[in-house]
Amino acid sequence: MKQRIFLVGLTGSGKTTTAPLVAARLGWPWVDLDHLIEERAGETIPQMFARSVGEFRRMEAALLAEVAAREPVVVATGGGAVLDDANRELMHAAGTMVALEVTAETAIQRVKARGPFPPLLAGGDAEGRWRRMREERAPYYAEADFIIDANDPDPQRVADRVLAGMAARGHITAQVAPEIIPVPLPQTPYEISVAWGALGRLAEQIAALGLPQRLTIITDTTVADLFLPGVLAQMQGAGMAAQVITVPAGEASKSVEQLSAIYDELIAARHERGEGIIALGGGVVGDLAGYAAATYLRGVPLIHVPTTLLAQVDSSIGGKTGINHPMAKNAIGAFYQPRAVIIDPAALLSLDDRLLREGWGEIIKYAAALDAELFEHLEARAGTILSRAPEWLTSIIARCARLKAEIVSRDEREAGPRMLLNYGHTIGHALEALTGYGTLLHGEAVFLGMAAEARIAGRLGMIPAELVARQDALSRAAGSPQAIPPLAPEAILEATRVDKKTRGGRVRWVLPTGIGAATTRSDVPDELVIDVLRAWQAL
Repeated sequence: MKQRIFLVGLTGSGKTTTAPLVAARLGWPWVDLDHLIEERAGETIPQMFARSVGEFRRMEAALLAEVAAREPVVVATGGGAVLDDANRELMHAAGTMVALEVTAETAIQRVKARGPFPPLLAGGDAEGRWRRMREERAPYYAEADFIIDANDPDPQRVADRVLAGMAARGHITAQVAPEIIPVPLPQTPYEISVAWGALGRLAEQIAALGLPQRLTIITDTTVADLFLPGVLAQMQGAGMAAQVITVPAGEASKSVEQLSAIYDELIAARHERGEGIIALGGGVVGDLAGYAAATYLRGVPLIHVPTTLLAQVDSSIGGKTGINHPMAKNAIGAFYQPRAVIIDPAALLSLDDRLLREGWGEIIKYAAALDAELFEHLEARAGTILSRAPEWLTSIIARCARLKAEIVSRDEREAGPRMLLNYGHTIGHALEALTGYGTLLHGEAVFLGMAAEARIAGRLGMIPAELVARQDALSRAAGSPQAIPPLAPEAILEATRVDKKTRGGRVRWVLPTGIGAATTRSDVPDELVIDVLRAWQAL
C-alpha cells in the first residue's frame, strides 16, 4: 500500500483540521488542496467560482495529480474533488481514500465559525443546500476505502479514528522487519509476533492457529470505536463469525461485575470450549478477558491483540490474568497462557499521548531492573524517546518482549527471577489502590513506584545517588509524573502489605542494585520506607 492518504468529505467535515494531526502522528507532510489552488491561482476559491467553475475543477484535478505523485503525504481535498471520476480513480490508485462523515448541524456550525459561507452554501438556507449536496455526493463518498464519524468536537479523536482505521485495514506500511519471539514453556509454548501492519492481517493470523471460525472479541468502548469496524470487516471477509463483548474503558472494568457480565454473554452465545477469545485492547482488557478465558468452561483459547504500549511490552506477555479487589490490585486472578500474542506497533499511532507515556513506565522498568544496555540506549535517545517512528517502536517493543519471554520461560509462576519484573510495582500498586483505580494509570504508578523504590535502595546503601538521578532523568524524558499523590506515608506502607509478594506479613521489595540489576529483600524497615516517602513528598 502506497504512503498517501486522501481525506474526502463535504465542507465542514473537518478535512483541513484532521489532515495535519494525522500527518503529525505519521511524521509525514500534508497538503490542503484548496489552499494550494488559491496559492497557485493568486485568487480565492469564491473568486474562481464566480469567474469559472469549470476552470476551478480543471485546476483542482491537475493539482490533485501533482500532490498524488508525492510520497508520503496526507491530502485534505476539496469537498467536490470526488465529483470527477478520474479524481476518484487516481486517489484509489495512489493511496487510501478516507471519507469524513458529519451531520448537517455539525457541518454548518463549523462553517459558520470560520467565516463566510463558501459559494455552494451562500445565498440562504445553507443547511438545506448542504443536505442536498450530501444526497447528491453520497455515492461518491461511499467509494472511499472506509468512512469514519468525524462529528467529535476533539479533532485529535477524529485523527485517531483515521489512523486506527488505517492500521486495522493494513493501510499503514513501513519497511520494518517483523520479529517472532518464542515463549518455550513446557506445557503451553506460544509465539509473540511483533510486526508493523500485523493488525491488518489479524484474521489471517488467527485462522493459522487452527481454531474454529466462530470466536468472541472482548474489547472496551475506546478500542471498539477505533479498531472494531476494520477488524470485523476482516473477520467477515475471512468467513469468521465474531461475537463482540464491549466493556467500559478504564481500570474500573477489572471487576467482579464486569467479569460476571462477560460470563453472561458467553453463555448466552453458547461459546464453546474450542472457540477462541480475542483480547483486543490494553492491559485492562487483556487482564479481564484473559481471566474470563482462563475460567470459562475451565479454559478456552486466548489470543492477545494488545493496542497500547504498556500491553504490548508487558501485560499481554506471560500469562498473568486477573481483576482488582477494592483493597488490592490484581488480587484475584490466574496464570493462563495465550495461544498467541499478536503485536502491531502501528496501532500506537492512534494512541492517546498520555497512554503512550504510560507505557514507557514499564519499558524503563525493564531497563532499570534487567538490561543496562537498554538503559544506556534509552538515555542516548532521551530527547526523542517518545517518537512513534516505525523502526524505533518496533525495536523497543521487540526487545522488551524478548526480555519478558526469557524470564517467563524460566519462571512461569513468579517463584524466582520473574519477581524482578515487579520493580516499581509495590509502591505503584499501593498508589493505584489508594487513589482509586484509574486516577493514576498503571504505568504512571510504576514510574512513581520506581522513583520511591530507588530512593529506598539508596537509603539502604545499595545504589549511589547518581543512579537515582539517572533513573529520574530518564523517567522525566519519557513523561513520568513528577509528584507523588498527597497521601499519608503510613497509608502507602499499609497498602503495600496486601501486595502479592508479601510473605509472613513482610513485604518482599524489588530494589535496584545497579543499572540493569535488581534483587528482592524482605528486611526493609517500615520506618525507613515512611522516611523516604515523607522526604520525597517534601521535594
